[in-house]
Amino acid sequence: MTQWSIRTVGVVVAIALVLPACGGGSDGASGDKPSNSAEATSASGTGGSDSIPSLVEGGVVTDAALAAVFTADGQANVEVLQAFVAEFSELPLDQQEAVAADLALRTELEFAAISGLEAAAGGRDATEAALIGAMSQVRAQSDAAAATVAAQEPEGFRRPLASPDPAPSGGTVAAIGLFLGYMALATFGKVATEATNTAKPDYVEAREGDGMALALSLEEVDVELKFKGDQDGVDVDFVAGATIHPCPEPDGTFTLDAMIDVKASKGGAGQNSKIELKISGTVDDNAELASQNIENHTQWSDFGGGKGQFVDFTMSGPNGAGEFAFNRSGGTVTQEFVNTAVTMSVLVAVMISYQLLDAVQTAWKSGRCVVLKVTPSAGPEGLTPSEVVEVLAEPRSKVDGSPTGGNVTATLSGGGASVEPNGSPVPADANSTYTAPDEQDKTGTVSYESRSKRGVGKASVTFSTSKPAAYTVAGGLEDWQVNQVVCDLTQPFTLTSPGVGVAEFSGGLSGTYSATGVFNFQYAGTYQITLENGLGTPGTMIGTSGGSIADQAGSGSENYVLTPTTC
Repeated sequence: MTQWSIRTVGVVVAIALVLPACGGGSDGASGDKPSNSAEATSASGTGGSDSIPSLVEGGVVTDAALAAVFTADGQANVEVLQAFVAEFSELPLDQQEAVAADLALRTELEFAAISGLEAAAGGRDATEAALIGAMSQVRAQSDAAAATVAAQEPEGFRRPLASPDPAPSGGTVAAIGLFLGYMALATFGKVATEATNTAKPDYVEAREGDGMALALSLEEVDVELKFKGDQDGVDVDFVAGATIHPCPEPDGTFTLDAMIDVKASKGGAGQNSKIELKISGTVDDNAELASQNIENHTQWSDFGGGKGQFVDFTMSGPNGAGEFAFNRSGGTVTQEFVNTAVTMSVLVAVMISYQLLDAVQTAWKSGRCVVLKVTPSAGPEGLTPSEVVEVLAEPRSKVDGSPTGGNVTATLSGGGASVEPNGSPVPADANSTYTAPDEQDKTGTVSYESRSKRGVGKASVTFSTSKPAAYTVAGGLEDWQVNQVVCDLTQPFTLTSPGVGVAEFSGGLSGTYSATGVFNFQYAGTYQITLENGLGTPGTMIGTSGGSIADQAGSGSENYVLTPTTC
């Protein structure tokens, strides 16, 4: 066992963290604040940095650190809390989880003594065993839910949701050592967001079962995990959920909400812990995180016994430890418990917030939120050697279709000959110039990337001086039937239906067309070409049009088969 294994594997690993991170609702109770608490304070400690003790020694939060959280006059020592967050953030994730696991269990057991749950359960050891046993059931249900989700490949996903990593061996505390609320939010919330980064703009899906509920779309990801069960007569009611908005608003703002709520009771004694996080931030014109704020509302209360023990506080700031306010507290809640609860809540909020912030940054940088439309003035296939092509790159929001602004960078990523400017950002909508290679049958690939407050858009175009791909186009609708060779689909082309009429197409893999013919036949519409694997491979074309014939209105869709050929 390493120094980070704090307690026996069963103790730290199982559930310690689940309950603590879940702050508790005061269920409407009210009362006087302890004499050593502060009125809605936003205070900094008076001690200098040299007087701040280390947060962690030997893998656990020290008593000296907990004692330094509040000043002698009962004000939250923000300087100390921020120093603790900085020290904690430098630890590897597995060590963060182990430290938080131990502190969470200590917090839960301290409050069990205050709320009366410890007495009802038969002592501290019995309470600890019951809580760990009950939370192991939550973990089992969580694993089952993850396996169910991972086994399904929802429409719109390019890959299924992945289950959490297997539980580590030995004394390490990774996927199972951290309280399950954190695991549900950091794992399911993050994985569900990343899995939908490739979803289409109109994608919507909802799933429920195995204690897990998911509501997924391009604009919002909602995840929730619920559990009700008992262990050794201790009943546990557990809920963890998050609402994630991965795509920034036009002004670059975004929001995340997370909540963990756990109730544990036996007989007439019980306790409720609840933590609510509101995470907000802004994105700059280069699609980077410009600012963030973490608001953490934590509550602890007893219920069933009528004793009125409760504590309710709020913290906020870039790292969740800037402003501090006591909302209310009372009963026999001790200052020592408050110190432990505040420290635990700060550390849990840091871990959850950073995981979810990482998920949304990955999302808006993946191309999830922005489509980058790239339109070359010619080609991209069949260019003449050294031909110069003007290219327009237009980034648009996938959420509302509006221009994103920001900048676009074009980079020659393969082949020849050149693009100008190459690798330099240009204000969107952006123009660049591609020059084709000076030999026949050569290619050049240009990668385009847009960056703005709405996120990152990506596109790639391969230009070539190869001979254009020719196709036999066969098919149509009713009397309109064609069977002819088109030497270059990328250029304007004409299809003729013998004895019926002629249709003029704009050229390219999609565009417009119009047809005229006998009996005052006049139709117009759009078409879409789909090829199996790029130009030169088999494909299909669908034309959708409306118009009239013999002064009778109508509409329809023509279906064509495209077969590669030569000219």
